[in-house]
Amino acid sequence: MSGVGVPAAVVVEPVQAEGGVYEAPVAWLRGLRELCTAHDILLLCDEVQTGCGRTGPFFAFQRAAVIPDLVTVSKSIGGYGLPLSLLLVRPHLDAWSPGEHNGTFRANQLALVAGAAALRLRTALDLEAAVGRHERWLRDWLPRAARAVHPGLEVRGVGLLWGVDLTRCGGGPAAADASRRCFDAGLVVERVGRGDAVLKILPPLTIPPEVLEEGCRILLAATAAALAT
Repeated sequence: MSGVGVPAAVVVEPVQAEGGVYEAPVAWLRGLRELCTAHDILLLCDEVQTGCGRTGPFFAFQRAAVIPDLVTVSKSIGGYGLPLSLLLVRPHLDAWSPGEHNGTFRANQLALVAGAAALRLRTALDLEAAVGRHERWLRDWLPRAARAVHPGLEVRGVGLLWGVDLTRCGGGPAAADASRRCFDAGLVVERVGRGDAVLKILPPLTIPPEVLEEGCRILLAATAAALAT
């Protein structure tokens, strides 16, 4: 006996975004699902940033073929930047009465209409296939191009969520310099991860291939300039 009670729930990001773009291994996610089931622990997947097709399928946990008990969804679900968040709950766990699950981002009519339109557009444009094509290009081109800039650059990601990690070649200060240079060149790049040392690539899912390539080249050119100073 450990003296510690069984947790009510485990909250996990199938892909850490703000943490530095780390993809949870499929075997690990499946093992976590089995562990939670065995001990009657709820499994909650945070898909606020990775949901709505960002990693290819609608949810990032789908690649592991697991079914969580609860899923948080926000950001892109609003359709056009409108405030909206959802909590998806397995039916047998839904204990809320109408109106109890409320809050700042629980929906308004415009956000719901825009969100529904975005879901229809996703199907019409076959965005899952488009994200898959972008991912294949990034997986093939970006690591090679990054190594040509500096062998210490690490690249990782999935779908249209990628990170260029400068931890081993300048860290946060170099990433900050690269981000400023990107901005000066017309590209907005966020820094994430420990020490803000990771440049995060998070383009629109509807981005044309040539625009994605241009953005990546700007990012790497800015990184090269930052590392050369």
